[in-house]
Amino acid sequence: MSEGGPTVLSATSKRMLGIRDFEPIPLDTKAKLLGSNERIMALQAVDTTTMPRGPVREMKRSIVLEILKQGLLSTEVLRNNPMVYIGSGTDVEYPLALGGRHIIMVDPVFEQQQAIQEVIDRIEHLIAKGMEKDRNRLTFDFDFGEGSEQVVVELVPSAYDADLGSEGYALPDAIGHLVLYASQGPTGAVSISQEMKSKIVENGAIIQEADITKIARNRQEERISLGKSHL
Repeated sequence: MSEGGPTVLSATSKRMLGIRDFEPIPLDTKAKLLGSNERIMALQAVDTTTMPRGPVREMKRSIVLEILKQGLLSTEVLRNNPMVYIGSGTDVEYPLALGGRHIIMVDPVFEQQQAIQEVIDRIEHLIAKGMEKDRNRLTFDFDFGEGSEQVVVELVPSAYDADLGSEGYALPDAIGHLVLYASQGPTGAVSISQEMKSKIVENGAIIQEADITKIARNRQEERISLGKSHL
């Protein structure tokens, strides 16, 4: 996948685009945080269709590393509850790099067989063994740093919008982590709602760009902002 040359943005441009700066992390520290060659490859392949593509792509990768560095996501929750990625496009590497074991990618693009095949190709580029395919459900082994674990990826050809009712995607109960990154619905940008928060299990979180909303015990919320914003 060709990434093209770097794009240099001014502080004003970064502020307007919501781009944040992150402290550089040495390669050996990155490798230790990620824990396996498969996860390193997943991080390297994280991509975006959001413009400007280069800086946004680098911010997504930096968000993953900062989340791992701070230990913000519960491994137990990642193993036992789904990670729902709204408006995912075909970027399966982002939830894999974050540690999702049951990943639900929600995007109307999966009405097209070409998009489904792209996700399959991207996964096959990362893994050593084969994959089971059952319609829009993909099952394969992936090493997150503690040996091979089974991963399930579901591709949902729907849009999310709380106002769509039965016509749109309904969030399941007991979500572990909800991922939003420049996520769009039929009526515009998708923002965090009380309904979303109510679906997150304790010790789970909503990851919206570089902002994390953790749901602690007794449904208490903890908000964490990653990186340096340009205010």
